[in-house]
Amino acid sequence: MDMLLAENSPIRQQLLEQKLAQFKDPHLAHTLSAFIRSSVDLYPCAIEDYTQLGNSRLGGLPDLPVGMDYPVTLVGREEMLDGYVESFGHTREFINEHWREDWQDDWETDEAHLWDWDEAAQAFRVPMQFIAQINCSDLKAFQSYLPREGRLLFFVERWRFSEMLRGHVYYVAEDQQLNSGEAIAELKFDDAVCANYEYEAAYQLQGIASIKMIAPDMINSDNPHLVKLAKARLQALPEPQQAMVLEALAVVDDELAPEWQDQLYFFDLMKMNKHGLIPGQILTQAQWSALPDWQSSNLQALLVPELPLPYYNGIASINGHGDSRYKAPELHAAAELGGNAEDYLVLFKVVYSEHSMQLNFIIHRDDLASGQFERIYCIYDY
Repeated sequence: MDMLLAENSPIRQQLLEQKLAQFKDPHLAHTLSAFIRSSVDLYPCAIEDYTQLGNSRLGGLPDLPVGMDYPVTLVGREEMLDGYVESFGHTREFINEHWREDWQDDWETDEAHLWDWDEAAQAFRVPMQFIAQINCSDLKAFQSYLPREGRLLFFVERWRFSEMLRGHVYYVAEDQQLNSGEAIAELKFDDAVCANYEYEAAYQLQGIASIKMIAPDMINSDNPHLVKLAKARLQALPEPQQAMVLEALAVVDDELAPEWQDQLYFFDLMKMNKHGLIPGQILTQAQWSALPDWQSSNLQALLVPELPLPYYNGIASINGHGDSRYKAPELHAAAELGGNAEDYLVLFKVVYSEHSMQLNFIIHRDDLASGQFERIYCIYDY
């Protein structure tokens, strides 16, 4: 039994049935059920005040286990110079000519650029960007594939804009003593090269059980692992009917009734998330009256006082899908880390900035099952 699929989750049966009922062809519905994930959506529910250690948190600073230093990237001088070449548009020749004459002394004494220097490694210690910490105990009622307890800490190694992102996930056992993120000394980021502005504000997170379906047009020749999975669901059908179902996937979005989150612009979803509104909760008259004047016409029609809020996408999710109309993110992960694309999944997906960029932390199924988080591939939706 695949624990990652919604069809094997009793608490998601109603959500799954509602989704599959939208498809006129039962064979098409059966095929797409192979791609509907047993997900958890995460929503900001309060501004983080750091009074609770190890809670689920987005942005700010992590609660690190005692004895663990804040993660850093070791960056040599020449690599750092290359970063400035990229950031300021200078040529490498210009940097070489003028750097050592005029800039190096100023740069190394300027607080804005003063990263810690590791003499043994002959490299700067550039802090990684903290993205989120997830309390697995809070989410164990919603899924069966994450560790039952402990925390997952998500970081991004991003000191060069053009470099491929490198994601890191650390597992912190339940019995490890934690230091509050408030105790971490102010981190040294250079705004020109590795700004940390995306998640300076910190939010407490709350999870709800959800389902995530792949964009059907991704099931195409660019993604043979997805076509293979679709065909496996169609084996009992004659080949001509299999071909008809596969062709129908290209236009399946036309069959779907508009869902609430699909009717909203991305900035509406971001605002809903950041105002502590959780799907399923009753929107009280007081909450409605207190909402700022940012509602679009769609929101005004859909937010009804004294009724439960309908589902909309969380600012982050567990076990969803990367959104690509070309090669799926799992293919990139397999090319980088080895193995087969079908054996990878999106462990954590998060809105990365106000510009709607979404970041995927991808892991191999076997690594997740064994609680090993050392091999992580990170990629934006594209």
